[in-house]
Amino acid sequence: MLKIEDMHVYYGAIHAVKGVSFEVGEGEIVALIGPNGAGKTTAFNCVTGVYEPTNGEILFEGKPIARNHPTGRMRKLYAGTMGDAYRGRIIRNTPDQITRRGIARTFQNIRLFGSMTVFENVLLARHLRRSSNVLTAMLRINRREEKRMREDAMQLLRVVGLEDVRDERATSLPYGKQRLLEIARALATEPSLLLLDEPAAGMNPQETEELGAFIQRIKKQFNLTILIIEHHMNLIMDISERIYVVDFGRLIAQGTPDEIQNNDAVIAAYLGGDEA
Repeated sequence: MLKIEDMHVYYGAIHAVKGVSFEVGEGEIVALIGPNGAGKTTAFNCVTGVYEPTNGEILFEGKPIARNHPTGRMRKLYAGTMGDAYRGRIIRNTPDQITRRGIARTFQNIRLFGSMTVFENVLLARHLRRSSNVLTAMLRINRREEKRMREDAMQLLRVVGLEDVRDERATSLPYGKQRLLEIARALATEPSLLLLDEPAAGMNPQETEELGAFIQRIKKQFNLTILIIEHHMNLIMDISERIYVVDFGRLIAQGTPDEIQNNDAVIAAYLGGDEA
């Protein structure tokens, strides 16, 4: 479903992501974990078109959605490997193009449309899949489609348990419900790959446990593949089939939850000390 090959990301002279490669198979829940500043969200931003990699390639469903190689001044700064490996056609996609391809995401810091209601947040995202245009909207030819989209938006609110607050302003909701609304908005775009960036942030243990069950339920209900960043290790160990670990921009471990829990390099990255 998703394949990242030798991805490097520079911010000026700062080498934030250093040759990371990993894969997410169709129907999997895969976790990307690591200490703060390890490069996890940067990887998400490259997949979703917010940033572009300095070098490397990202493929979605077997087709490249991003490809780049160091050019200009960056060729002098570049310290990664395979600097000439991706010198073919540079490929860039904007976030809206990535979303139309079937990749949706949530954010580490919640980004709802604060002036809109709960229902309007979901309906706006649902319009990504509309077939109408300005002319058909002006002539009201799109009434059936608009009615269907409103019904779809309402159904998604039922799925996440927010139908009773549909008319509330999005930012007036408790923190946990804002997280659920952000997931509902992502689902409204009909993704096949869902990226969740710290969805349990700010949640108490009971809410985190409920979130884990919710993620597994929507995966099955919507036939999703899920890539998740999270610091709540109990959640990650409970729902993930495979885990990748990054530290200081490098991939240091990969494996099943049991393998990761017993990996000396991972323990050192989280707790400090010398690697065995």
